Amino acid sequence: MSSRFASRAGLFVACLSIAAATHAQQPLPERVPGLWELTMNRGSPMADMLQGMQEALAQMPEEQRKQMEQMLAQSGASLAQPDVVRQCLTAEEARREFEPVIDDADMKCSKIQWSGSGAEGRYSMTCTSPDGDWKVSGRIWDATPKSYKSEMTMEGVMEGQPMTMEISHEARWVGPDCQGLPRAS
Repeated sequence: MSSRFASRAGLFVACLSIAAATHAQQPLPERVPGLWELTMNRGSPMADMLQGMQEALAQMPEEQRKQMEQMLAQSGASLAQPDVVRQCLTAEEARREFEPVIDDADMKCSKIQWSGSGAEGRYSMTCTSPDGDWKVSGRIWDATPKSYKSEMTMEGVMEGQPMTMEISHEARWVGPDCQGLPRAS
């Protein structure tokens, strides 16, 4: 797995937070701070990618595998549950408009365009990288302070190849204790 691919994979995982977007004029319900669990729908490209990472890690030398497992754990991912990502949100993060956390210094994203109100909304944004632009769009529905559902599509170029990534998941609040997980941003 190339480092650029892994970095872009980090973008995809970071963008899962988009489902927590709010807009000052038409907000979704404010989320509860604490530990959140995002479960990707099985069979989705994102869940398949994480499953592939699990298989690749199994073939690495033990020391390298432990380093990668530690990096995954710090980002809220687990080899035991490759379709689940955990996030820790502070009270401030739960209240504010989404600001993407992208670990790729070459990736720059526009402000999210948001429409919707109540328990449902749609969003879009564009991210630019040396490979080209990525178009991101999606929707959030059944949003409550302790849960929501989300789907997102990202289209762009990675390592010279056109790529479309579809991500859908359900998020739920686990509790106020983040269990040692670093906060989301």
